[in-house]
Amino acid sequence: TNLLDWARMQQGTISYEPIDLVLSEVVSQNINLISKSGEQKGIEIILNVPNNQIVYADQEMLNSILGNLLSNAVKFTSKGGKVRVSSKETKNNTIEIAVQDNGVGMPECLSKKLFRMEEHVGRKGTEGEESTGIGLLLCKEFVEKHGGKIWVETKENEGSTFYFTLPKVGLA
Repeated sequence: TNLLDWARMQQGTISYEPIDLVLSEVVSQNINLISKSGEQKGIEIILNVPNNQIVYADQEMLNSILGNLLSNAVKFTSKGGKVRVSSKETKNNTIEIAVQDNGVGMPECLSKKLFRMEEHVGRKGTEGEESTGIGLLLCKEFVEKHGGKIWVETKENEGSTFYFTLPKVGLA
């Protein structure tokens, strides 16, 4: 699905229809979709997003971003770990969303390759789960389509936090 969506994005055939969305509801729906994988690994997934926070986003693209980041967080977190999704208002009329895990993290040399098409960053998860890195490329494309930014802070053997920004209100 990620590869197909990415190809459609490159061709300009994927629709972009942003609307006001209650962020906590969208995050909660995506947590529910990944909760089975989390339960199998004994991972606690924590929602820490204000109930009244509104983002101006394309719902399908936001679902793809959150789904990829949550899936990766669970994939690279060992049994009994934690994944937390939080958000805060920032300057410039944006909301910053963070997907944090206390998983395996990654060395700086690998984190610098993320979000770059010319670099191969696929590696196996803590239970041998497959990963290609395509999901993060798609996240970057979708976040940038919204005028936002995406980045990671990570430390090997301590975990990773992926951040991205979305508009708080429509800029039309």
